[in-house]
Amino acid sequence: WYTAPEFLALERERLFARSWQSVARLDELPAVGAFVAGNLLGQPYVVVRGERECIYSLRNVCSHHAATIVRGSGRCQELVCPYHGWAYALDGRLVRARGIGGIEHFDRESFALARLPVRTWGPWVFTAWQQSSLPFDLNGLPDEAELFGAQPDPLRFVARREYLVRSNWKVVVDNYLDGGFHVPILHGELAASLDLATYRTHVLERKVVQETSANPSSSDRRVSGRALYAWLYPNWMLNRYGPWLDVNRVLPLDAGTTRIVYDYFVEEPLAQDEDFVASSLEASHRVQLEDTEICERVQEGLQSGAYDQGRYAPRFEIGAHHFHCLLAADLAASGGDLEPSGQEASDQETNAE
Repeated sequence: WYTAPEFLALERERLFARSWQSVARLDELPAVGAFVAGNLLGQPYVVVRGERECIYSLRNVCSHHAATIVRGSGRCQELVCPYHGWAYALDGRLVRARGIGGIEHFDRESFALARLPVRTWGPWVFTAWQQSSLPFDLNGLPDEAELFGAQPDPLRFVARREYLVRSNWKVVVDNYLDGGFHVPILHGELAASLDLATYRTHVLERKVVQETSANPSSSDRRVSGRALYAWLYPNWMLNRYGPWLDVNRVLPLDAGTTRIVYDYFVEEPLAQDEDFVASSLEASHRVQLEDTEICERVQEGLQSGAYDQGRYAPRFEIGAHHFHCLLAADLAASGGDLEPSGQEASDQETNAE
């Protein structure tokens, strides 16, 4: 499960193709034509702000000769393929097709970019690659205002950091879901800021919520009140500490390599406090380095042949057990049709308002 490339290929087909993935922040799409492009396990996508505040998620593959159309982020009036100049409207419709003179029975609509379903939650845009995707279920989580700040003063985005971890993506998720088991051993500084005796894990349908109180004697302004850790199956994590929020996307690159993208948000007026932001980013960085090292050491052991399987610590590893049960059930299910077909407009676009 943790070492074979063939297993990751199965996860790509039966898990990631069906699960909702966060692909952009709303602040990255501030105006008509703004776009964010990416690639998850060989699936190129582009998320774009269209007219009337609509957000579209499209397969970022030209219908003529398969080139990816845009990369990175930016702003455009049309999506124009850099190979032969085929141009698409922001909603994916083919508007210009160079060189088609003489082609018989050319159906322009059938050469549109395939639309993918879209949802928004707080500052995030989510998409799925398959029509029969898993439910976009947020039941049991705190409401948007508690997690992301109430309008008109939501939490402010302050930084993005990325880490490359030489381990399978599930090792990273297991580490996150061990109910704080490793925190006093691995994260001494963080442990001193928390009251780990109050640590609780709540298992929901396709989510796990972990929470604990802050240590009342701690002087850490970042970790104050309570700490809340929310995991959305299979690879999305949210960590809320007092005025601070970080969101983690765990993105497999291959069976033994994972990229983790951290986006950080802060309540005003602390977002204006450069010292607070810098010290909080540094504290988070130290924790991530500690987690990176232990995940890589676990992967080293998994690949050694010296390990078969362990046992779950009942008081702590409830969330990890839940993750494994969900994963096993989804991988045993039929993969189904991986190509999106006709969808209702409500699934193809969402109004950001």
